Order: sequence, then structure tokens, then C-alpha cells
Amino acid sequence: MLRPTLHNALVILAAVIFAVAGGVSTGPVLAADPIGAVSRMQGFSTGTINGVTDALQPNSDVFLNQIVSTGEGARLEVTFADGTQLTLGEQAVMTLDAFVYDPGANDGEMKLGVVGAFRFVSGQASKLANTEVAVTTPVATIGIRGTEFWGGPIDDAFGVFLLEGAVSVSNPAGEAILDQPGQGTNIDAPGAAPGEVTFWPQDKIDRAFATVTFQ
Repeated sequence: MLRPTLHNALVILAAVIFAVAGGVSTGPVLAADPIGAVSRMQGFSTGTINGVTDALQPNSDVFLNQIVSTGEGARLEVTFADGTQLTLGEQAVMTLDAFVYDPGANDGEMKLGVVGAFRFVSGQASKLANTEVAVTTPVATIGIRGTEFWGGPIDDAFGVFLLEGAVSVSNPAGEAILDQPGQGTNIDAPGAAPGEVTFWPQDKIDRAFATVTFQ
């Protein structure tokens, strides 16, 4: 279980996200092009746009500035227009902050905010010449290029584990670079720097991926 300081940070951030979403809308939801869709799901999940919340279903579209949240025991996989896949574990929150995929101009951008456990598999946007792909969590920002990794609460800390490619895990207190498959780092508390980069034991890897594995 997370130590109280880190657990409280996650809960507070999720509450702030929902409060902001509920307070900015003064009119109807505007139509927009989807940037991806629900490709797999287990249990109950919702999407919120401009303060309006709807239950998600298989093949439901997802949109820029949408807040996606999962219920108890839930899993949710979203596949974006460039092929990027992100899987959320239970009681997680994802905000879709920016998405650009323009292979003709060699431009790509994806910025997501995630609270909770998740697995990220890069698509084509992260492989373009002019690209910026990042996931922001309550304790660090994870910079991504052509990679697959897991992030989330584990062993009283927030962990990041690399399967393929490379990621930078950074916050104002420091930075850790994961560039070999099997490496991971932990952040022990809000405000703490990413810890030493180590190769995680199989037991820890198994426990991490259990949080995003469909039943």
C-alpha cells in the first residue's frame, strides 16, 4: 500500500482534475474529431468532457481534453490514431492534454496526465523527427521516444519500468534515464528525486503488470 504522503498526492490530484473539468463548462459539449478509441475494457469506466460524464463502451471514441477514469477492478485500453496504446489499471484517471499526428510534416505531439497504474506502448507519433511525447504523473514527467513501459504505485512508491526503448523520468529534484529493457526507478514521495536505476526482480515485474492485466 502507498505510504500516506504519496497516496494523498494521487487522490488530491485526481480531485483537482475533476473539479477543473466540472467548472470550466458553461455551454454544450462541442463536437470534435476523435483522437482514438477504446480498444479493450473490463469493468466500468467513464469519459468526461466539459463537465459531462458518460459511460465508456468498447469502441467508444476518445477526444482531446477528455478525462477518462476507471472504476474498481476495471481495466481500459485506449488506442490512439497513430497506434499508441495506453492501458489503465483500476481507479486510474487519464487526461488527454495534447495530440498531434502529422506524418506529412513529420510532426507529432502527445501529452497525457495519468494518476494510477498504466502501461504505455508507443505508436508512430513518437517516431517522427519533430515530436514531443510525455506522460505527466503526480510525482514526475516521463519523456518518451519509441518505447514501451509501465508506471504506477508499487512498494510504497511510484515506479517506472522499461520494456523497450528509453524514457526519462524527471521532476524538479532530479532525473533518471532508463535505456535498457528491465530497468526501473522508484520515487519514494512527492518532491523526492527519482531513485537509483536498477534491474527489477521478476517478482516486482509480475506485480507491476498485474495492475494492468485484463482478467
